[in-house]
Amino acid sequence: MTRAFVLAWLLALTATSAITFALSRSDGAAAQPPVPTPAVPVPTAPAVTQAVLRVGDTIRVEGAAMGCQVTRRGGRPVIECRRDGKLSGTYGTFMSDRTLKVARFRSSSTAQTILTARHGGAWRACGATARLSRAATIGKGCR
Repeated sequence: MTRAFVLAWLLALTATSAITFALSRSDGAAAQPPVPTPAVPVPTAPAVTQAVLRVGDTIRVEGAAMGCQVTRRGGRPVIECRRDGKLSGTYGTFMSDRTLKVARFRSSSTAQTILTARHGGAWRACGATARLSRAATIGKGCR
């Protein structure tokens, strides 16, 4: 149960990161300072034992048709998360210790990268909708 909780949390973190990157695209306008909010006490969760995953391990989210698996890409362990069932038209995240990619599956065997980011570094949106994005025009593009 503890392992499932940690892995579900990891999946939620990955999805939140991908959505944050996608929604934080800028057209070059200056950023606005954040609005201060009053401190709200955060309830503490009970201590959770951390699960260690290995290449080949998989998880499934209870009550949702999605899951993740640990694979190796380019010699590095990667966590791949996606929805179950027919892949065409769905999205997947691919996160390593260095990068994050979000891809849209065109078919069960072909996917197109729509966003790529480096932890602690730059990100870029890929594809036709990103052509006007400064980040997309400066970089080499997405694979």
